[in-house]
Amino acid sequence: MAHRQLMYKNPEVDLRNRYPKWFELSVIIALLVTIGIFYVFKRFESGVVLEEVVDREIQAEVIPPTQQIQKPPPPARPKIPVEAEDEDVPEDLEIDEELFDFEQETTELPPPPPEEEEPIVPFYALSDKPVEIKRVNPVYPELAKKAGIEGVVVVKALVNTKGDVEKVEILKSHPLLDEAAVTAAKQFKFKPGKQRDKLVKVWMSIPFNFRLK
Repeated sequence: MAHRQLMYKNPEVDLRNRYPKWFELSVIIALLVTIGIFYVFKRFESGVVLEEVVDREIQAEVIPPTQQIQKPPPPARPKIPVEAEDEDVPEDLEIDEELFDFEQETTELPPPPPEEEEPIVPFYALSDKPVEIKRVNPVYPELAKKAGIEGVVVVKALVNTKGDVEKVEILKSHPLLDEAAVTAAKQFKFKPGKQRDKLVKVWMSIPFNFRLK
């Protein structure tokens, strides 16, 4: 019976045992090469120079609205006389001449144009309300005193652009006290009211409290 001869590799010749050493050696060489490159090329400079950014202040200017100038309307065209188609004009037609005496004074003059009535503005629409300058207390009627009558009368006064009371109306009435309240209200004096810096007329209410002492 033949004996089998076993063959064994020599460990010194086996390449597999050398693989870890070669791997470690290659890693060390790669690290050394990388470190050397970093040391050789330490700084990288670019030739591009960036401009410095300067903060600029932007000022907003308010431009007033432009006003359009309206052109005046063109002058009216002159009237050109046109010949009449009817040529049958009587030859014996005479035109009476009237003589005017321009030196004679005219007695009748045309009436002046009516004054434009000032508009009445509501009290709430005023920019400046009327201010009371002069106040007149009403005279207590003797009949009301004797009868022991007391009450409140409210009148509505129309203040014109001069500050005077132009018209008075009764809002809250008391038969024996109305006349005294109206007479006193007509004597009031105000600083006139304004609407957009323009003097205007306005209605305003004035209360009068009649009380016996």
